Amino acid sequence: MSVALLLGLVLLLGRTGLLASLDDGLQDWRLSMTSRPVSGDTVFVAVDSKSLAEVGTWPWPRSLYGRVLDRLMDAGADEVAFDIDFSSSSTPAEDAAFAAALERAGGFAVLAAFVQDTGADGLMVSRPLPQFTQWADPVLVNVLIDGNAGHARWVPKSASDGSGPMEALAARLGQPTTTLPDLVTIDYSLDLSGIPRFSFTDVLDGHVAPELLAGKKVIVGASAIELRDFFHVPRYGIISGPLVQALAAETVRTGRIIRDFSGLPGLGLVAALALVILALGRPPIRVAGAVLLATALLGELLAVYAYGRWGVLVDTAAMHLGLVGLFALVVADDGYAQLLGRRQAMQRLGFLATHDAQTGLLSRHGFVSAAASGPSEELVVLQLLHMDELRATLGHDVADAVLTQFAHKLSSLNGNGPALVGEQSFAAARPDKGDASGLRLWAEMLSDSMSGVYHVPGHSVYIDVVAGYAAGPFVRSALLVQAETALLRARSERARVRGYIVADQEALERRRRLERDLRDALHNQDLHLAYQPQVDLRSRRLTGAEALVRWQHPELGMISPAEFIPLAEETGLIVDLGAWVLRQACRDAAGWPLPLKVSVNVSPIQFDRMNMEAEAKAALADADLPPHRLELEITEGARMANALAVNATLTALSQLGIALAVDDFGTGYSSLSYFQELPFDTLKIDQQFVRGRDSGQQSAALLAAIVELALRLDKHIVAEGVEDEATAELLAQLGCHTGQGYYFSRPIPPDAFIALMTREAVPAVGHL
Repeated sequence: MSVALLLGLVLLLGRTGLLASLDDGLQDWRLSMTSRPVSGDTVFVAVDSKSLAEVGTWPWPRSLYGRVLDRLMDAGADEVAFDIDFSSSSTPAEDAAFAAALERAGGFAVLAAFVQDTGADGLMVSRPLPQFTQWADPVLVNVLIDGNAGHARWVPKSASDGSGPMEALAARLGQPTTTLPDLVTIDYSLDLSGIPRFSFTDVLDGHVAPELLAGKKVIVGASAIELRDFFHVPRYGIISGPLVQALAAETVRTGRIIRDFSGLPGLGLVAALALVILALGRPPIRVAGAVLLATALLGELLAVYAYGRWGVLVDTAAMHLGLVGLFALVVADDGYAQLLGRRQAMQRLGFLATHDAQTGLLSRHGFVSAAASGPSEELVVLQLLHMDELRATLGHDVADAVLTQFAHKLSSLNGNGPALVGEQSFAAARPDKGDASGLRLWAEMLSDSMSGVYHVPGHSVYIDVVAGYAAGPFVRSALLVQAETALLRARSERARVRGYIVADQEALERRRRLERDLRDALHNQDLHLAYQPQVDLRSRRLTGAEALVRWQHPELGMISPAEFIPLAEETGLIVDLGAWVLRQACRDAAGWPLPLKVSVNVSPIQFDRMNMEAEAKAALADADLPPHRLELEITEGARMANALAVNATLTALSQLGIALAVDDFGTGYSSLSYFQELPFDTLKIDQQFVRGRDSGQQSAALLAAIVELALRLDKHIVAEGVEDEATAELLAQLGCHTGQGYYFSRPIPPDAFIALMTREAVPAVGHL
């Protein structure tokens, strides 16, 4: 009883903050002892007193931020985050200038958003102006303060409102490789001096070498005392808000999840020592004092080691106070109550090791560790949809109440130890009955039964449930992963229930491998080009060729462009890949024996992320190729979405003498005026219209109409998909100028195309 009272008193003192000063001093020492270097990838561009003095006004014109953003992008910064409030308007001209700079940044700039307490109305997310978020994602910059010490300790990983979810600045710049907790504890053992800092005006005026910014994550924010954006933090005292964000981003980048155990481990050590003393009987006072002193030193060393090795944050002030109190109890010879409290604490810890405290169900660890229901099992994972939105709109209490009620209902349907295996995912298992249809029916029954209205205090909430299932003689952990994989596929396919198949995992592994290997192939120049001839439909002579990239994987064989090109676009590799194709095609064409035109496909992403005009000039100059021999093909459907954004670039390319073609015409959604407004020279008819001309009178009429349209617009016409002589003759009669397809030739290697050019004309049947 006495020990319990002692621990309770120490815990109470800790909760009330009376031990905060001692804990802060000890923690600062531990952080210094475990100091870790930062990555060097995060840079702070400071709105400091020097910058304020040089600019001379405040608030600054927003065009200054746009100019510094342009500077950073030109220097090769990987991403730029503004820890500055842009939720209100300035002048239209300044706002427009900043918005234009954000657009030029191509999605590699983010803007600060704040969650604010509105009092009686609850919480509100203060977002940047819509004209800015059109081009730059909002990121959360809230910092949570320790109520006892007043230290900035955590950043939330994300937030959401009616406009949708947004991630924290730290998560965006840190690029986490593991799942982050809802609150990310900042690692103040990171060496703050390792974060490069540059004055805003130095960057603006070009006084900072580009190599110091290239490839960096840049945070732009206030450090001037006048702007009052400061926080009290462990180890470093008072630092600016952007530096707090920089340390948070570095914390995420390291992959270390800082876990705060507060003073509980120290109190556990005190309780354990009390057990030892009780077992040994009443020790001499001097011996007890020496043991307690040694324990205090050992506890501090363990706290240092735990933080340095595993990122476990332990407060030790409560431990020291507890040891002093235990010494008093030893003197008073009262250890029975301490033993009882220790037993109860151990029982609770044992339960929490395998169970979820809120729902009472098995935790993921407990579920995986539990004995299987049979030599082979059936396992279903159920996921509640839209729980994040529910938490954001109705609060965590309502969401937790729904989860608890869901857990009770699931337990009544499946008494064989269901478990909470994720934030909003539950699992149930039963012996494998060897009946695939029966397993699906069970999963459908659980999904249907668990979907519906849940009545919690003050609210009635409708919950949709998606299920994934798997079965087999696997260890439960592997079976759980399979069911979760099926669940992910169900969500992506908008299905309510889906079973696991081997192809699911194979597809994921193949995609990861291709992404990695594509980077290596591009770096090692393992890709090559093939050329598909383009033929004058009347004279049957070569007029040019389309450059097509090919990838012969050393282990997987030939990889289809339909597989790796979309992957390159999703990962951003299309920028480097497209630049390589353009330069290589120009070099090849420069060595052809005939001055034919080479056509190169350009992804819309290349217009967003690179200077296409400069890239084309460089490719032509490198190959010494005249501009009129290069044609760039832009897909119609993709181009329509950004017609205004790249109009100037297309015009500049056309003025250089480079031909421009609308590729795959007929598959997009553009208006006819589009072809009058932009300087396209060529219209490439998609092969589906050419191959479909035999499918009926309507298809033939549509093909004729497309050709007639292009002729009236005075465009050169290239028809793709020519596979027989009849099609070639028909296209020539309609007025189509050029044909391309397997009838004339498949895509062939560069040397084979050079050999083809030595003939005077392409044969009537051009199979090579």
